Formats: sequence, structure tokens, C-alpha cells
Amino acid sequence: MKNKLIIVSLLVFLLTGLSTSSFFLNEHLTSVISKKEHSNIQLAFAIDQKNVTALRFAWEKVQPQSKKWLKLTKELAKTQGDAAYQLALYYQAEFKIKPKQAIFWYKSAIRLNYLEASTGLALLYFQQGNLIKAAEVLDALPVELFEKLSDEAIILKVNIAINQGEMSDIQKITSKYSQKLKSSKEGLLLLKDIQKYQIQLSDNQVIDSSPLAMNCNNSIQLFATTVNHLKRLESLILDFKKQPLNDSVCFSPVRYMAIDSLDCTNEKDESIQCNEVNWWPWANSINTRYVGLMLPQGGANVHFGVLYLDAKDSVDVVAHEISHLLGFVDEYPLISEHVKCQTIQKDMFSQNISVLKNKYQGRRKVIRASILKQVAWSKHINNSTPILQSAIDLNGEHYWKLGTPEEFKHETGVFNAQTCNNSAFKSKDDFSAFKPVSYGTKLQYFSLNFPPLYSKFIQVSLNQFSMPSFHYNIALAYFQQAPLQQSSFQHRSIEKAKYWLEQAANREHDSDRQKKIRKGGF
Repeated sequence: MKNKLIIVSLLVFLLTGLSTSSFFLNEHLTSVISKKEHSNIQLAFAIDQKNVTALRFAWEKVQPQSKKWLKLTKELAKTQGDAAYQLALYYQAEFKIKPKQAIFWYKSAIRLNYLEASTGLALLYFQQGNLIKAAEVLDALPVELFEKLSDEAIILKVNIAINQGEMSDIQKITSKYSQKLKSSKEGLLLLKDIQKYQIQLSDNQVIDSSPLAMNCNNSIQLFATTVNHLKRLESLILDFKKQPLNDSVCFSPVRYMAIDSLDCTNEKDESIQCNEVNWWPWANSINTRYVGLMLPQGGANVHFGVLYLDAKDSVDVVAHEISHLLGFVDEYPLISEHVKCQTIQKDMFSQNISVLKNKYQGRRKVIRASILKQVAWSKHINNSTPILQSAIDLNGEHYWKLGTPEEFKHETGVFNAQTCNNSAFKSKDDFSAFKPVSYGTKLQYFSLNFPPLYSKFIQVSLNQFSMPSFHYNIALAYFQQAPLQQSSFQHRSIEKAKYWLEQAANREHDSDRQKKIRKGGF
């Protein structure tokens, strides 16, 4: 077939009176196709000979993203930067999870000096979270070429610096390209976000926390390390307004935190952990009781007065974690060595969980009174609701088994919780965790509801079981690092720990004052 096409083409040239030896065949094909004076046979022959002009002519005529388009684009992309770029966009759209082919063709386009491909590749790396490679792509461009790129490249360069926590780079780039950023809608929005979230704080500036209502005991200042995550936090706060706990907390406007400021470990499948000593530079300028930090990945958790979130967490996860700040304990099985499941509690420690003996002997009324003193929700249990059940052991001896009977499952009582089911410190009959309701709640599964009853606990307890302010975290971090230091520094760390303990105590006193105001004590 190929030979037949060549013979037919040569006959066409001869019939038109052209001498095949008077010029190169490829040049003639390029000329007639450029002038649109070619025949279909000539075009087909030229495409078969990989003539670039013919390939481009056909490429521009076919349906984009079609099989024929893909075949032509792959051929053109070997030498044409714009075709390689289009191929990169195609593969990026088709294979979002592992776009290796998109990266290959972006790099091919860059080698063919197609300038826009640098922005495309850098943006792809940025979206993958590979900030180092994204920065390398843009940094590889000479200044004069970078400045020829669209505003998108400058915006991307600023966002890379923000996500990397490179404060000096943010300042340099926004100052140098200020006018260009202001000239576009996206650039102007980025500059406004930088101001709004206080991204360009200098060393002598402090975080500007907005005043909070006097009656807000459980105030939270949330931070994030990227502009997108700051907006994500704002969205979550709006969604949180629909949660039952909304009336129990208040939020200060979200703020930026450079990702390396707190020295965090945030592996995908592990709980987020940070060096909380590093909160101290901002502590005195944050007027909230709690702080929270959203990171690109890592397990959400509450560590005393600090809340850690993964950027992918839903509002249900946020509500679950905030409930821990307010003194609620998980109702799903905790780790086997958890401190609260090592033995029977000496004092009440949470709004919704008590760890108590399973078996009792003696007078029922006396035992009931004793148990209710160890249950934070006792005021919500009706006098007519039993919490002890009569039972006989293997030796035929009578005892009282702790737990509200099944027929009272719709009432507030003392029901078995899964919290300490995995405990490594008890046998089956020693002790168990107990909760106020018989059904599952958001403390057990994120997707379940937070009972209205639990919201009432917060009003009654007046923060009795809430986590201490985040200042306590700083104090604890100083205490923990003291033994690891040389003796000359140990004393200094201990003194700093004491200072931050005092700050935590002061916050508690402020909270007590607000409680009295609400109760009419002042």
C-alpha cells in the first residue's frame, strides 16, 4: 500500500509537468500544503512521510482528543513544543492519579523551548504536593524568560513559597512583581489573601487575634500552612455552625503558619505531632484558650490544648476532635496501654466516660450513691432509672452488676462503652468503661450524631473536664526537653516551663471569672 501511494504521488507530479529532480520532494510538499494547493493524495503521502507541515495541517482539522488527534499529536510532539504541551495536558486530564506520561511530555515541551510548559509542569508538581520539584522547574528558567510567562507562573511561585514557609521569598516575589499581580484578578486576590491571613508577618510583628466575646470559654485560633487550607478551614468553620457543639465554642479568624515553624511529624498514617515549645513566640499575642493547626496530611488528634487536623478531614472529624477539647473521651476501643484504661478511676475525668468496677456487694442504695459521685452525668439520671442489676456468681453468692438494664435503654443511665475493651491491664470482670447512653454517638463513629444530652453536659460542668489552654502544652514541652539538655540549660528550661504553667493558670482564672459572670456571681 505504501509503495502504491508513492507511485501514485510521483505520477501526479509528472502529470503536472514537474521534474522530480528540480527540487527536494519534501520541500515541494511543504510548499503546496502551506499554500493549501495540495491534493488529498499529496497530503496523505506527506503525512506518511512525517512531513511536519502536513502533520500540522491534519492535526488542526481533526477532532481534539480523538484517536486520530492523539496519533498525529504524538508524531508532532517529537519536534513541536506546542504539540508536546497539548499531549501533556491530555494525559494530565486522563490520568490524574499517576500522570507519568503528562510529566514526560511536559519535559519534552520544555526541551523544545515551549515556555508555557514550565508553568504546566510546575503546577502539576505543586498539585501533587511536590513543592521542591515545582520550585526547581520555575527556578531553572532564566529571569528574562520567567518574566515572559503568564501571571499564573508568578502566582504559582508565590504559592510555592507560602507552602514551603519561605517568608523572605514571599516578600521578594510579591514586591518585585507587585504591579503585575495587581493587574490580574487572580493576582489581586492572592495579595488580599496574604494580607488577610497575615502571611507576611515580620519578626517584630505579632498575630492580630480578633477580640472574642466575654462569655466564650472555649475559644479556638486555627492555623494552616497554605492559602487553600486556610480557605478550607473557613469552610469547615461555616459547616461547624450546623453541628450541636457550635454554641459551645467560638473561633478567631484563621491565620497562616509557616509549615516548618512548629517542627511537626505528620506521616500519612500516624497522628500529627509537633514540637510545642515552638508555640511560644506567638502565645502572648493569641487571645484564645486553644489553638489548632491544619497540615497537608497526618492523623487528626487533640493534645491537651492543641488541635491537629489533616487537610482532608471532614467537619465530622473536626466536631469529634473539638469534643475532646471540651472534655469528651472516645467511645470506641482505645489503645491497650491507654492511661485511662489501666485501672479504676480515682476521680471523674470526662464528660461522658467513667471507668468503674463491674461488680459490687453491699446495700444497693449506698452503692448507687457512691457510683453516682463518680459519674459526671449523674444529675441527668432519673431516680427511677436503675444503674445496678442483681446477679449471682459461680459460687452462688449475690452481687450487684453495674449497668442500666436493656428495658431502660432510651433513658440516661450507666451503659457499657467500648472505650477500655482493649485494655491490657484488666481481666474481663475487673472494670469497664461506662457512658450515659445505650446507643452509638459521634464519639464512637464520626458519621453518627452528637447527642443533645451531651451538649447539656457542657453547660452543667462549666469546663470542669475541658482541656487546659495551649500554654500548658508549651510548659509540658519545656519540662520534657529539660532532661535531654546539658545541666547548664536544664534550669533555664524548667524556669520557662514554670512561666508557661503560670500563663496556663491565668487563662484558667479568666475562664473561672467568665463562669461566675454567666452564673451571676459578679
